[in-house]
Amino acid sequence: MKKSFIAALLFISGIMARAFEVPSAVRGSQELLESGHWVYDSLAKISLEQGRIDFSDSSPLSIFEIRSLLMEADYDSLSDTGKKEFDRVLSYTREKNIAFNASVFSLTFEPEVNIEGYYKANDDLDYVYDRYERRDFVKVPFAVQGGDWFTMKMDLAFRQNKGVMAHDDNYVNIPLEAGAVDVNFPDNGYFSTGYSFTDDAGVNFRLGTGTQSVGRSLTGSVIMSEYLTGTSWANLELYSRDFRYNMNVTQFNVDKYMYTHRLEARFFKKISFMAQESVLVYAPMELRFLNPLTIYHGMSPWRDYQPEEDDSETNVCAYLALKLNVVPVKYLRFYGMFAMTQYQTPYELENWPTDCTPNGLGFQGGAEAYIPCRNGYFHAWLEGYWADPYMYVKEDPNWSMVRTYAENIGDMAVFYEWVGSPFGPDTIAGELNAGYEVPDRWSVTGSYLFMARGEYSGTNIFTEALDWGGVDTVCDPKEWVYPDPYNEKYGEDARAVAKKQQSLTCPSGTPEYVNRMSLRGTLCASSAVKFTVQGAFTFIFNHDNNEGDFEYGPEFAFVTSIKLKEFLFK
Repeated sequence: MKKSFIAALLFISGIMARAFEVPSAVRGSQELLESGHWVYDSLAKISLEQGRIDFSDSSPLSIFEIRSLLMEADYDSLSDTGKKEFDRVLSYTREKNIAFNASVFSLTFEPEVNIEGYYKANDDLDYVYDRYERRDFVKVPFAVQGGDWFTMKMDLAFRQNKGVMAHDDNYVNIPLEAGAVDVNFPDNGYFSTGYSFTDDAGVNFRLGTGTQSVGRSLTGSVIMSEYLTGTSWANLELYSRDFRYNMNVTQFNVDKYMYTHRLEARFFKKISFMAQESVLVYAPMELRFLNPLTIYHGMSPWRDYQPEEDDSETNVCAYLALKLNVVPVKYLRFYGMFAMTQYQTPYELENWPTDCTPNGLGFQGGAEAYIPCRNGYFHAWLEGYWADPYMYVKEDPNWSMVRTYAENIGDMAVFYEWVGSPFGPDTIAGELNAGYEVPDRWSVTGSYLFMARGEYSGTNIFTEALDWGGVDTVCDPKEWVYPDPYNEKYGEDARAVAKKQQSLTCPSGTPEYVNRMSLRGTLCASSAVKFTVQGAFTFIFNHDNNEGDFEYGPEFAFVTSIKLKEFLFK
């Protein structure tokens, strides 16, 4: 009788479980993983453990590309920790989401809640845990996918707008009034489709809005980083494990497009090299720049937009970038990245001695190590950064390598974001980062950042007098910092002032010296709940480039992240 009762109870429980089962769908192969996703760190751990380099240092990548890079690993030769990391990534690519299924189509949802609190003691210092780090209070990534053929996705969100995030008296991430709500979502959304020719080669086309990154870096790539947000782009990519071609069009603002083609190759599984040519044009989109294999510089497009000028250099910014990765031994990677918006050759300096065009060069390099130990990884990372005072900067902000936008609610805050490093031009920086992580359990990481920042660093050049930013893209040319031998502001001294500006070196003027130390810890209470706590201390000499001005202060942040779908699938 007792056994019959238990059997009946189990039968009824099974019927109820099926009746209330949450419908689900597996991630499609064309879904994209946004810049900064933990999967990119995991691929770096696995590849470095086997003493090789791969192409996971640029993003976003599709699930198929991620799986292709992962499957290159020799599973049997991995450490026990490496095998767990391999299984963790593979499990993610096969993960189920809440879904409404209709034939081959699925509508999927991944709801999550993030509750944050923060405090800083000195209002004159910027937050370390800033708007790029902060998470949406409620976030619901929503996707429409057609099997492995295509994915359309956007991030629905209820969150604070960026203007409120920057307020010194903002202590939580919950919008507490109507003027604090972000009405400009989604920041991220795309259509992605592709075809796989083999298990390790394919093509992907994507059209969307969001972040992109070229080169794995600690502080944000000098070439293109995830700190450039809100751009719209079209991207065609051909890829295999040893070769990648990328054609990209990125829209910064109205009539401001950057056209790019990028070639990358891997040699002996130890070395990868990338060359990129781009041209940013302040004009409506043009067909000539959509040629998938050409040389933009050969078009001399800077002559085309104001041909009545004797020496027209308008509406165009040429951009060259190089990237090198080397893995000489297991666990260790060396890398270097170079970007250039302008370089005056010795020939030009000799034949046009009165020309005032400055150089715009930037370099970033470092070393990264992942070492498996017990159930986790030791991680160490050292990176340096250097940029000319006129890196990313051209004759007018409208064809400089910067995006601007403004909130349309609350205090209507205006923002500026460079194409590459958030440090911008006129900066020398170095950061050391070290920590230990047991994946999906806990981690602790400490870092120290030093910066010597000139008077043109960050976004300092976008002054009130310039009056350029947000929806206002007509500036006062007399207030722009680029050397102009005809600037009416300086009268007869204009050429002398321009030559002096041309010769500026980094850091210019009165340097600001920034020292920042931070310690972060995470604890995963379960697959659904994660806690993060971060403390930081900053002290700055010559704050805001004012001689003798010293500012310092601590900061604290606490985060609870809850993935709601984990409760439904347990």
